[in-house]
Amino acid sequence: MAFVLPQFPVGQVTMPNMPVALRVFEPRYLNLMGELMGSTSPQFGIPLYSQAVEPGEAPNVLTVGTLIRVSDIGMRDDFVSVTGMGRSRYVVTKWLEPGPYPRAEVEFLPELVWDERFDSVALRVELEVRNLLSRASRFGELPWDTDAEISDDRVEALWQLAGMLPIDARESHNLLAAESLEELCEDVLAVCEAGQRFLDRVERESESD
Repeated sequence: MAFVLPQFPVGQVTMPNMPVALRVFEPRYLNLMGELMGSTSPQFGIPLYSQAVEPGEAPNVLTVGTLIRVSDIGMRDDFVSVTGMGRSRYVVTKWLEPGPYPRAEVEFLPELVWDERFDSVALRVELEVRNLLSRASRFGELPWDTDAEISDDRVEALWQLAGMLPIDARESHNLLAAESLEELCEDVLAVCEAGQRFLDRVERESESD
């Protein structure tokens, strides 16, 4: 039986075990939050790509999203504030009629399972991500501090480190779609290496000005 999940595309990617804070003001999503306020287990999905096909059709691009467990919904003067936490990953298999808010049938992806052989690689991932954040912070304020705390759970920590990277949504979507721990670690390290090369160019250009 297909699992139907409300969808809230916000133009960004949320990694598992990363916090979410949203301001909701569009009528269709206010309708969604109104329904969730009466739920004992409020949740919705954040996909990067919104519906681009007719209702009932499969997406024309791979659309991976993250289930958001809502922790608080608060009323403000001109918007509704929503906080929650990213949990399981899913793939959109079919978009449904969008009214009164976007909905889709989804299949949840298998959870990544820790393997001790990744101990040294995971340590390298953390060092590389924190080093990139430290260097990038010289050029502007970032959402995450270099010394931001991460989970003691190794898999959760890897997702959090991936979510801290200062990259665009498409790159984050590629990371979110990782099929294994090995792929996730390799992809995060590749992003860090590319980020360091980019900062090298920025520094050279600034020195030549």
